[in-house]
Amino acid sequence: MIRLPRGIPVRQNVNPARINLPEAMGKLRVGDFSGYLHFVSGHGDGLVLFQSGHLISAFFVDPEESTRLIAYDAIARIFQVSIRGYAILNIYRLSSELVPYLHALLHGRYLQQGKALEDFNVRSLLDYLKENGTTACLRVYSQERCTLIFYDQGYPLGFFHDGAKDLEAGADLSSSVASDAGALLDIVEVQSADNLVLADLMASADLRPIWQRTRKILLDEQNQKEREMVTSAQQHDERRRQYLLNTLKTIGGTYLGNFGAAQVEKAFSVVGSGITQADMEQFFLELQRTGRLVASQSKINRMIEEMRVQIDVAESAR
Repeated sequence: MIRLPRGIPVRQNVNPARINLPEAMGKLRVGDFSGYLHFVSGHGDGLVLFQSGHLISAFFVDPEESTRLIAYDAIARIFQVSIRGYAILNIYRLSSELVPYLHALLHGRYLQQGKALEDFNVRSLLDYLKENGTTACLRVYSQERCTLIFYDQGYPLGFFHDGAKDLEAGADLSSSVASDAGALLDIVEVQSADNLVLADLMASADLRPIWQRTRKILLDEQNQKEREMVTSAQQHDERRRQYLLNTLKTIGGTYLGNFGAAQVEKAFSVVGSGITQADMEQFFLELQRTGRLVASQSKINRMIEEMRVQIDVAESAR
């Protein structure tokens, strides 16, 4: 799960399956948007960062598969979970100055991850970062809230918390997320924002072919699954039909000998793979007609009654 403060909401709880994402991102580009698109799904989380209309970073993580994708690979996976209807999209606006810090965080290296905040002496931790000249981000989070604290060579740069769009000079952690039950801490070593080289992924490549290729792959997969389902259903119906035929032939043979078994098979030719009620009634009429050549009506009636019982048993067992 990608945990970031929420910034200024632009759109929330959007179904991206209903959106042409390359077109929507193109509008953000033209509008000089700064902020991030967060795609949340049960198949992993994706994040797309914009700075002044430039798509500077894409990131996708799936903890269950230990998947961590960046750039165009991340965009392709984001398109995939979106088209399949797995994702919920939230869009948050930030200042253009804050965005590079999030880029650095996403591509940083964990020094500590998911540690209980109560296990740390926060003052000692901050002193340690200062003494060692560490450039890092402290992420303090609970189930509902998240705060980031950025340090450059051990010196605090500012706080980013829910509802903000800029780094703020100070925050009282003791009365915010740090006071939440079960609050956790990540320590991520990052590059200084001043040293980052930020590419514009939308300037380097057109996202529409990625979108179209992903849609085609998923459509082909869906068509293949549908073909397999049809084939499986047909095979199931054929097995069911063959089982019923063998059962009826056994009963016909018991009452009318080899002649009965042969007439059952002949009469059963009217029964389609769906084995409808109308088909079976036609089968019984034909079987009665030929059965009278070798047996009394009462015997034929007993045979057909037993056949009906076995059909009911077979149908109830489906």
